[in-house]
Amino acid sequence: MIPIGTTTARWMTLRYALALTLIALGTLAGFVMTERVIGQHERMLEVVNVSGRQRMLSQRTALLVEQLKSATDPAVRADLAQRLDDATGLFEATHRRLSGRAGPEEGPPLGPPPRDLFFSGPDPLDPVVTGHIAALRRVIAAAAAGRPPAPAEADRITAQALGPLLDRLEEMVALYQEEGEAGFQTLHRLGLAVLLITLLILAVEALAIFRPMTRQVRRQFTEILRMAETIERANATLEQQVRERTAELHTAKTAAEQAHRAKSRFLAHASHDLQQPLQAIGMFTGMLERQPQSAKAAALLTDLKAAQRSMRDLLNAILDISKLESGVVSPKPADLPLSPLFDQLEAEFAGQAEAKGLRLRAIPTDAVVRSDPALLERIVRNLIANAIRYTESGGVLVGCRTRGDTLWIEVYDTGRGIAEPDRQRIFEEFVQLDRPDRDRSEGIGLGLAIVERLARLLGHPVTVRSVEGRGTVFAVGVPLAG
Repeated sequence: MIPIGTTTARWMTLRYALALTLIALGTLAGFVMTERVIGQHERMLEVVNVSGRQRMLSQRTALLVEQLKSATDPAVRADLAQRLDDATGLFEATHRRLSGRAGPEEGPPLGPPPRDLFFSGPDPLDPVVTGHIAALRRVIAAAAAGRPPAPAEADRITAQALGPLLDRLEEMVALYQEEGEAGFQTLHRLGLAVLLITLLILAVEALAIFRPMTRQVRRQFTEILRMAETIERANATLEQQVRERTAELHTAKTAAEQAHRAKSRFLAHASHDLQQPLQAIGMFTGMLERQPQSAKAAALLTDLKAAQRSMRDLLNAILDISKLESGVVSPKPADLPLSPLFDQLEAEFAGQAEAKGLRLRAIPTDAVVRSDPALLERIVRNLIANAIRYTESGGVLVGCRTRGDTLWIEVYDTGRGIAEPDRQRIFEEFVQLDRPDRDRSEGIGLGLAIVERLARLLGHPVTVRSVEGRGTVFAVGVPLAG
């Protein structure tokens, strides 16, 4: 038999890694080129937008200059001068962006401008725009001094804005568009080349790696079959034992798979087939609440909402138990300050406790523990909810007690207490202590079962102390943060 760790196998593995590396590089190159195309088009669109704004501002300044020529009212002239000053400032700011001299407060840079168009060549654009802005500033200064603009200069500004300057700005837009289209074509050709190279690499590797690898696997499989036949002929008794053990393993595997499928079907049906009708019932209940109702109908609607809430809580509890039993919940420990958790739970259950005439209080603490925040919150929430549910008068107190490196979170209540024989049974599923005053719609006995499984998953001990007729204390031990 050819061993797996031969030089041939190692060489094929190296070639396979090389092929994957080249494919990854080709994919990365395609992504980079795509990003460049997007960036180039964004820049071109921004340049066209700014250039269009500059053309509009040049025409607007020319119109304001013409209006200043004929304005005789000082107030009108001052208003026109202010508007001309604002338009000139915007015109100058757009030119600085296009020429690459804008500051950070004037907008994102547009990239380096074409020097042949702005700063060199037979008729550079930068001195033309700069001269036009200077002429506008002179007109503004004259208007601020109460004088009309010089007719010759006003005519020159108008002719420049509506003639050569406008043509040069359109030439700049056309130049940027040609530059963008040329870059797009170049990147398009490069992308096609990368695609062809990638396909070629795949074809070569399929012939040079996978075919030899398949032949080698077939040879190894044939050799294994020969060895199996030899073992079969040499030791029939051992083969029989293997068959028996294999059958047992297969039976156990089949049973485990059936149990897993049953649990998966249960979770799927429970989370979809049951929650969807519950959501529909909630929607219909909300629609009924908005309709005029008699006192009897209102009472029935209140009972319906309570039954719906109980059904939702029961379904969520059953789903939680199923998830914990199937092992899909994994703790994620972190350092957790208890003060925000206590404040949150005290605010959350305050209304429920007040509705029963109970006092709920969480003693402030600055302790920090090491645990999974979500799972520990669920444990304490279930303990508080359980205490409020089984307490008819008095109150519920949440506090902490430190013993060594462990901090015990304790929930006290003034309920009837739990008899000694029942203090272990209460952590089992579907166990309800026989209480004639118990409202059966409140649950089916899964709250403390969830607490016990969550605590076991986290490695946190849970204890219960109780005196019949005086109350109960549930405590969970959590390690202090290091």
